[in-house]
Order: sequence, then structure tokens, then C-alpha cells
Amino acid sequence: MITIIKKGVKMRLFILTLCAVSFAFSKPNIPVTNFKAKIHEVAGKSGAFARHENFPKGYFLIPFNLPYLAGLTLHHPKSSTLELSKEQIKKIVDIKKKTVPTVLKIAKKIKTLELEIAEEISLKYKSVKAKKLYAKVDEVSKLRTKLTKAHLKCIEEVKTVLTEKQYNKLLKYAVINK
Repeated sequence: MITIIKKGVKMRLFILTLCAVSFAFSKPNIPVTNFKAKIHEVAGKSGAFARHENFPKGYFLIPFNLPYLAGLTLHHPKSSTLELSKEQIKKIVDIKKKTVPTVLKIAKKIKTLELEIAEEISLKYKSVKAKKLYAKVDEVSKLRTKLTKAHLKCIEEVKTVLTEKQYNKLLKYAVINK
């Protein structure tokens, strides 16, 4: 009986080792080149009170609790483990090419409005009354909602390209807090 248990343990260790080795040799489907530099250029200077800006992700209505599937399927270091076909990669790249410019444009509008609000009320002792800024705040709210809806649509579109098996594999490397 002990021999059987030892064989079972050895088999599990062997399987875990194979998984670890396969992940160790995994790589992104498409390496990220100077994308971050381009994003930084679009984002422009951070606001006076923005210690750690995450442009454009920080401008979504739901910035932390939704996955960024295009990036996870194309650029994540383990994305090659999804074994996407060339056709799947092309479809996801097309989704990204369609979505990213919209996201950047809306996020830039949000940031501009937020900086205007900060300038008008925060950076001078004598400033406008808060009530005068409510329309801009409402506009920020509408834009964040629009941005998040574009994000939801992107998630939905990328999921239609993946098989259920690929999506479940993606979740294994993408989900941080289980």
C-alpha cells in the first residue's frame, strides 16, 4: 500500500514538474515592443496629485476587477501556452487595433477634464465654487461609463475567438486572487 501511495506522489510530482517546465519555457504570443512608450506619450504629463498613474487603465469605471483579455492573450509571458492559431491571433490583433484607439481617445478626454477640475479648484486657494464643476464631473462619469462599456465589448469579442479550453488555461495564469 505504501508503494502505491509513493507511486501516486511520484506521478503527481512528475506532472507538476512537467507543468512548471512548460511554463518556464513559455513566452508571449506577441512580445510587447515600445507600446508602453507610445501609451506614455499619449497620456502626457501626470496630474499634480497623481502619484501612480496607470493610463489608460486607471480611467475605466471598473479599472481593477475586469481582465484585459487582448493583452493577456497576446502579450502575457505565458500566452504562448494557449496555443492560439495564426487565425485566432489575427482576430485578437484586429480587436485590439479597433479597441485601443477608442480607449486612448476616451481616457485622454477623461484625464483632460480631471486636470481641468483639479486646476480650477485644487491648485489655487481662491478658486471657483464646487457647484460650477458639477457638469464636468458628470461628463467624466459618462466618459468612464463609455470607456468601460468598450472594455466589456472587447472582453466579449476576445472570448468568442478562444475555445473554452484556451479560456480556462488563460484564467489559470491571469487570475491573481483566488
